[in-house]
Amino acid sequence: MIFLDATVVGVALPTIHADLGLTTASAAWIITGFLIALASTLAIGGRLADRIGRLTLFRFAIVLFAGGSLACGLSETGGSIIIARISQGIAAGLMQPASTAIVIGSVPQAKRGVAMATYFGVAMLFLMAGPVIGGAIIEFASWQWIFYLNLPVAVIALALSIRLGLPSQRAAARGLDPVGIVLLLTGLPGLVLGLEWLGRPPEAASWLPAALAIGGLAMTILSIIHAARTTHPLLHVRLIADRPVLGQAIVLAIVSLVMSAQAVYGAIYLQEALEFTPLQAGLGSLPLLVPVLLVIRSAGKMYDRIGSHKPMVFGLLITLFGILVEIAGVWWQVYTILAVGMVLVGGGSTFATTPVNTDVLARAPDEQRGEVSGLVQTMRQLGSSIGIVICVLAIGWTVAATMPTTLPRGNAGVQAARALEGDVEALRALRHSDPPLAGTLKAARRSGFAVAFGVQALTVAAGCVIAVTIATERR
Repeated sequence: MIFLDATVVGVALPTIHADLGLTTASAAWIITGFLIALASTLAIGGRLADRIGRLTLFRFAIVLFAGGSLACGLSETGGSIIIARISQGIAAGLMQPASTAIVIGSVPQAKRGVAMATYFGVAMLFLMAGPVIGGAIIEFASWQWIFYLNLPVAVIALALSIRLGLPSQRAAARGLDPVGIVLLLTGLPGLVLGLEWLGRPPEAASWLPAALAIGGLAMTILSIIHAARTTHPLLHVRLIADRPVLGQAIVLAIVSLVMSAQAVYGAIYLQEALEFTPLQAGLGSLPLLVPVLLVIRSAGKMYDRIGSHKPMVFGLLITLFGILVEIAGVWWQVYTILAVGMVLVGGGSTFATTPVNTDVLARAPDEQRGEVSGLVQTMRQLGSSIGIVICVLAIGWTVAATMPTTLPRGNAGVQAARALEGDVEALRALRHSDPPLAGTLKAARRSGFAVAFGVQALTVAAGCVIAVTIATERR
């Protein structure tokens, strides 16, 4: 449910935008509200999993997530759906570390590689299937069913958690660190929202986004300092202070950055530049999905044989090459080239992250595995959020730098203004009312997408350096 929801909404966002009469800013909150809530509560979820029991928290989070999904489907205003999405994000933040710790703690050491490969294979399947499912639902039903789809999944998950008789795992009780909670819940949201807002600062207070981002960064740094000096912190940063583990956690965040951006903005590019329908765009994203299914178990078995370092480095190099191929496909607007790059990115990222994630959790003591899981997943979701922000900023700034400073009056100007915000239907209408302006706008946004993919490539290149310098210890 978590990974499906992270991407399925992207394809449906234009329809929700129009149906609820949202502004561009409020529509964006439907995605960022979920991601920010998820990133901010993962560490809390890890602590609660160890404190009250991983299975107990898991079941509670499923119920909360299902309730948020139902509220999303029943929403009739922008404010109500945003609040419901934030509740989904909170539930996801509680659920994810508990579920990971349950899996890793329920199998013997020799089989953890395959077990975690299966776990993340299912998660990645839903993550990448999101655009396909979203496109099909928009084409044949209504956007509300994107959220109602979670309800039977929640029922099945609850039933299986009872039927399988999983052990109720719990670690020694520790305090919840209220100072750490306040710092985390103000720091990460402020940082991500400030960065995203830099693309569209308010005219009356253009300084506000930068101030928000700097304040959020300061609070995040303070939360890390607090964690390092506190006996039982919320973010137990000392658990990943070991050089190889820290390097592995950073690599996981980098790959999450890429995969989140690819899953959302890949589908948007296909609709916008190549004029795919939502369903076609979802199907066109399959080259990113199929390699995950083919590679995931092999990567887990390789970890059981040779450890995590070689697969991590190899996977990152393949991912980097795949993004470079994608940039060529974006620039030339050739789907075949883009699809080849997607195959390489999907396979390479899975090869890199599956053994690394297993190794990070396997190193942790059993009584702190929930905390380690929450900490690592916080870094991954922060990476995912920043991946979305990078795309928003790269596209927005590139378009602003290449488009005319003034738009024509009348209907063409209205269409151009909406197309600048990524309204695919407005761009299509503009091709009939003002073809030259439509061509200029399309070229500007194509350049923006290429820049966004280029930033992803630079980030993965940095990940390669980290993999061979910091995360160098072998199993």
